[in-house]
Amino acid sequence: MNQPTIRARPVAVVTGASRGLGAATARRLADDGWAVACMATTSERAEPICAELAADGATTLAVGARVENRDELDSALDEVETALGPIRLMVNNAGVAHVKPFLETDAADFTKVVDVNMVGVFHGSQAAARRMVASGVADDEAGGAIVQVGSIAGRNGFPNRVGYCGTKAAVHHMTKVMAIDLAPHNIRVNVVAPGYIRTDMIDELIETGAVAEGPLNNRIPQQRLGTPEQVASAVAWLASTEASYVTGEILTVDGGWVAYGHI
Repeated sequence: MNQPTIRARPVAVVTGASRGLGAATARRLADDGWAVACMATTSERAEPICAELAADGATTLAVGARVENRDELDSALDEVETALGPIRLMVNNAGVAHVKPFLETDAADFTKVVDVNMVGVFHGSQAAARRMVASGVADDEAGGAIVQVGSIAGRNGFPNRVGYCGTKAAVHHMTKVMAIDLAPHNIRVNVVAPGYIRTDMIDELIETGAVAEGPLNNRIPQQRLGTPEQVASAVAWLASTEASYVTGEILTVDGGWVAYGHI
């Protein structure tokens, strides 16, 4: 009697997975059948989301690395491949923000944002792509995929965010070049650019009065904040074979914020 073929779950890595958009993306990918490596600055910070996924039957692994540190990142990805198998999807979600007027922005704070948001995406994308090519994952029909989490701040200017806006714009443009260079290797590279999403950070800004929710909703054509799950759905689609002919694109998830030009 022939035994059914058991296919191993494809492996995804999500950086900045301990909370917010990263945690929502990890949950969605696990629901879609991916084995998910959840990466945070330390493995301990990634363990709660991994425990949650494992309780629901997912295959998961907590790993720690600062994405701006190539040695730490390489070691973490080696650990992922040893434990779970070849990486097919890399989601570069980790990021930091620094809000201060341009004239008052300290060079060290600016450099930190660049290191995490831009250099970290370079490291994550290149390290993952090299492994996809070496393992042969990129050779099969599904190929490999890299999804960056950008921002509407990479498309529009926002006050007091020179580092954040600058690095997100860089990520958007870097992705186009990566998509061109990696297309011959059957690796797709795309961006999801969220708008105002109801995360812990936004809730904290609203609670402290730094952001007024009413005027914010009025500026969004759909009149509401987005959810982390809506961003995760966009990431999941770009990672799927349904998007197999989509590369070098920026998928904006913002309720119409960027489209709205009326004052």
